Amino acid sequence: LLAFSHQRQRLLTRLFFQSPPLLTRLRCTVPGGDIYSARRDVSEPEILATLERCFRLLAGNRRPSLPKTPSNAGTLVARYLKRPVFDLIKHRVTRMDHNLFDVIWPALKRYGTITGNGSKANSARSNTSFIADEDHGYGAVAPDFESYVVFTEFFDPFIRELHCVTASGDLPDHPAPRFFSVEAEEGEEAPPDEAIVTAIEQYDLDPTTKFIQAGIVECTRNLANYSLPLTLTVNQLEEVEREITNQLMSPEITDLMAEGSSEDEAGTYFTLNEILDQPSRIRAQLAAAGLLLPITEFEPNDDRRLHGKHWPYGRGVYVTTAGDLAAWVNIQDHLRIICRTKENRPGLVGRAYVRVAKLMMIFDQRLKFKRDDKLGFLTARPQALGNTLRFCLIIRFPELSKTPDNLRHLCVVRGLNVRDTMKSDMVRISNQQSLAITELQTLQDFSRAVHNIITLEKELSLNNSMKIANLITGIFRKRANASRNLKA
Repeated sequence: LLAFSHQRQRLLTRLFFQSPPLLTRLRCTVPGGDIYSARRDVSEPEILATLERCFRLLAGNRRPSLPKTPSNAGTLVARYLKRPVFDLIKHRVTRMDHNLFDVIWPALKRYGTITGNGSKANSARSNTSFIADEDHGYGAVAPDFESYVVFTEFFDPFIRELHCVTASGDLPDHPAPRFFSVEAEEGEEAPPDEAIVTAIEQYDLDPTTKFIQAGIVECTRNLANYSLPLTLTVNQLEEVEREITNQLMSPEITDLMAEGSSEDEAGTYFTLNEILDQPSRIRAQLAAAGLLLPITEFEPNDDRRLHGKHWPYGRGVYVTTAGDLAAWVNIQDHLRIICRTKENRPGLVGRAYVRVAKLMMIFDQRLKFKRDDKLGFLTARPQALGNTLRFCLIIRFPELSKTPDNLRHLCVVRGLNVRDTMKSDMVRISNQQSLAITELQTLQDFSRAVHNIITLEKELSLNNSMKIANLITGIFRKRANASRNLKA
């Protein structure tokens, strides 16, 4: 004990009297100083060696011309983790004790999992869900809120690229929530005019149901007084779960949840253990409806990095009786609401948007959520910052899919992300931007872009139909002429 005391005293002496003092150097080099960063640097040789290996793998596949898609996740991260930035931030640790590897590890999944000692394990299952691609396919996560400040030299340009925001100068302030109004006054949004709500509910991007096969709308929130679920204690997980489920069971929200159901109950809350059980009826139901989050798609090491050491305790999902809306609790974020479009009218995006909007307006009034002036509502997923709205549609393009590169280009230039599905003529399309614009603007931009591409598909189909009709007419004309010649 005496030897330990002397060793501790020598360490404190070095910390406070070396030149320059370590704590002073940390405050100077780490944005936010001790408010956001830990009072130490990464010094373990194993971690530094792992980070260096990760950097070399990413740098070896750096091609700036490729679009931002899950299959190019490593390339996107490498584009903004160049050597000067890497050397500047590789020693940093957040106040919640996370380093750079905890941010960029999803980008390394295409090379296999890089473990803490620098070795390479088997890669994750290749049959991950489409939502898994959307959640982690862009190569970076935020293990805590502080990461956005501590690793700002990487996150700032990375986020601008994801959300198609101006590449230079200060980020614009993110506007206040506006689900139904265009005005940008400060304060809470006034109750919407019923005529506006009705008009939005009628947004149907595919009234013929010929192209859009399915669709979801989602929105995310994190409570201001708690860290992300990854670092919560058992008691804190229980507190967050209790706060959110109390609201989910409140009469006003229950009434909204009951829309479309003929049953007495609006819905049921299931713990995550019930979802993870084998077999699980409710998990199969959520998967069939497109409302299942990627909770069973990863290796054990990934579960720990994504969800922390208490997984799956303190988590769950509220599912409406109609099976068309799910509110997930403490899965990466404190609250994540996902609503699907109607089965018989999958293009009716407006109705799903209105349901989510009404729910979030109530939550925003009753609970205080983590929000940044520039980044908007903070989430564990950089691509969902800002207003956190995500639209995803599965669309069938019989003609445009014949030239996949052209289809991808059409989507990217219109601010859409596009990913392949199991069927060659179907793709999954989602919005890129949710930062620096209002919720209503996100809906309008996404709807306009999708409508434009579907119109192009219709024109191609019509042109091809006319060509086929002309071809068939020509064949019959030739046969008729041949028949007349024979008679003559």
